[in-house]
Amino acid sequence: MRATLGQYLPGESAVHKADPRIKLFLMGLGIGAAFQIDTAVGLALFFLLCIFLSMASRIPFKRLIKGLVPFFWLFAFTALLHVFMTPGDPVASIPYATWQGLESGGKVGFQLISAIWLSTLMTLTTSPLEMVWAMEWYMQPLKYLKVPIDEIALLIMLAIRFIPLLFEETDRILKAQKARGVDIETGGLLRKVRSLVPILVPLLHSVFRRADDLAIALTLRGYTPGIQRTRMKQVRAGFADFASLVVMTVLFATLIRL
Repeated sequence: MRATLGQYLPGESAVHKADPRIKLFLMGLGIGAAFQIDTAVGLALFFLLCIFLSMASRIPFKRLIKGLVPFFWLFAFTALLHVFMTPGDPVASIPYATWQGLESGGKVGFQLISAIWLSTLMTLTTSPLEMVWAMEWYMQPLKYLKVPIDEIALLIMLAIRFIPLLFEETDRILKAQKARGVDIETGGLLRKVRSLVPILVPLLHSVFRRADDLAIALTLRGYTPGIQRTRMKQVRAGFADFASLVVMTVLFATLIRL
């Protein structure tokens, strides 16, 4: 089980070279637009837009699908909740299900897929340092309120970077425990809960060990909270960035109004 969300793939595509501030804004705007679209036509066009952006980024679709697979249970569970908990006309062949629930569940499932798709595409085409810098740029006004925006941006970046590490570590521990004969798939609910102990204990140990190594690495590199740091590479928005901002904003607004 590999998670793509949180990983960065270097590239030379137009999406990679775009201003990280523009990409971060459009990602938030796109996720908000996805949850505002109510029509099937609008969701289908939004899905095609995600495919177009993926092709423009030159990221292999297989890599994107791998990033969506770990979240399929969330899509399915949310859709099923809508199917059986939305009032309306009952479906004869499915007890307690309604036609309105089926429609609502499918819509919410597509919205969640689109949101995770855009987030994955953002992290795959934007380096962690650029993402942190974009977050800091947007949070600059909070400095007047004495908010430690540098530390907040760093924590967000570390959380994003730890997502794929946690998935990989969990997968490694699962395989190791299965090789040792630990059965985590059969038995009743209580047995399955008890079988999670040999997985959670080494996982927590690994997480704390990585956090300690990270703290030591930051200390050795001279990281000091509250000190203004300079950037080796200065990023400036160009005409293509502003053009993409206008075009994508118009497209999102159009899809919402469909």
